[in-house]
Amino acid sequence: MKDIQRILQLLSMAYSTNSTARVLAITDQILELDHDNPEALILKADRINGEDRKISLLKRALDSLMKPENENYRDRDFLLFEVNEGLALMYFVKDKFHEAFKYCCEAIKILDEHEDFRDTIDEDYGYLKSVYYRAMIELHEWQKILSATMRDDEHNTAWAYSRLIATYMLAPEHGHVYANMFWDFLRISPEVSFYMLGYYDEPDDNADIETVEDFNFALMFYDTLNVSEDFRNWFERGVILFGLLTNRFDSREHDYMIDALDVLGGYDEYERMSRMIVEGDDEAVIEMLAANRCMTE
Repeated sequence: MKDIQRILQLLSMAYSTNSTARVLAITDQILELDHDNPEALILKADRINGEDRKISLLKRALDSLMKPENENYRDRDFLLFEVNEGLALMYFVKDKFHEAFKYCCEAIKILDEHEDFRDTIDEDYGYLKSVYYRAMIELHEWQKILSATMRDDEHNTAWAYSRLIATYMLAPEHGHVYANMFWDFLRISPEVSFYMLGYYDEPDDNADIETVEDFNFALMFYDTLNVSEDFRNWFERGVILFGLLTNRFDSREHDYMIDALDVLGGYDEYERMSRMIVEGDDEAVIEMLAANRCMTE
């Protein structure tokens, strides 16, 4: 018979320590008393190594939470979110994108029903949404991406990039549409594309949080550029054009980038725009490029 009071006491002890060894020792004690205790399983999964071991524990926790007798388990919905999020991330790491997407959808559905959870997991939410969009790109679910971005009120880097690539893949002839999406992407995260293409080095240990986030996003999404050679060439053309006009390349790189832009078919745009743009911040340059319908062909 379960010793409910003892289990609650042990859970309180586990939540109050930062020692991995102690958490694992406590969760093992709980699981001896209650083989399927969802909180102990989640805590243990969070502290052990190995994706397969984590997945096994999280699936046990999910099965436990779905049992009728646990319908009123304390913080059940939040625990369900944690389990689905954990499974999504583990499957994503293993490149199992169908499974990652399935559990992302479940986690996001729970968040939509419980907006108050966002205060607790706000830092992880951005990463979860990135996995959500990244998985759909990997699965070539272009229409689903566009539907998701139309419902998504958070216009972040993952949102902007995902709707850009989806629109390009669905309607490559509509250059004016996805060109505007490219400018939106640059407005939100002007540095990300330079990391994605390898033009910027990895940030050092003293880099600010925003720079590290830009690099991490690029690391997650850079290989999606290869979904289409035409898309990659068009994307790189826009990045070089923007980089030249905003002086992001040093004198040694400048001539090489001019040659690369010429090969990609963007030199005439650069020559035309460089006569028009004298000085200005990123936003002013982007507005000028968009107003002159650059990147539409």
